[in-house]
Amino acid sequence: MIECNRTLDQARRDFSSGRLSGAAIIRVPMSRNAWTVRLSGAKGDAGMLLEVKTLGPHVFNSLDRAVEAIEQIGFSFDQLKVG
Repeated sequence: MIECNRTLDQARRDFSSGRLSGAAIIRVPMSRNAWTVRLSGAKGDAGMLLEVKTLGPHVFNSLDRAVEAIEQIGFSFDQLKVG
């Protein structure tokens, strides 16, 4: 699998052009309230949503913030599935 990390603006661009197929919210290991967003590309690539300043993974302090970022990219979010 190809790793292709993106900033929020890059993710918006790629979503608009059909290059993104999905997103997942992932808990940061050994943390109760830290979350990252993993993006799935239409061609099998995947990567993390990045902070613009550091180009490191963007860590959200709540699920609400992570969902908000996914919606800002352009995805619709209707349910949270656990399992």
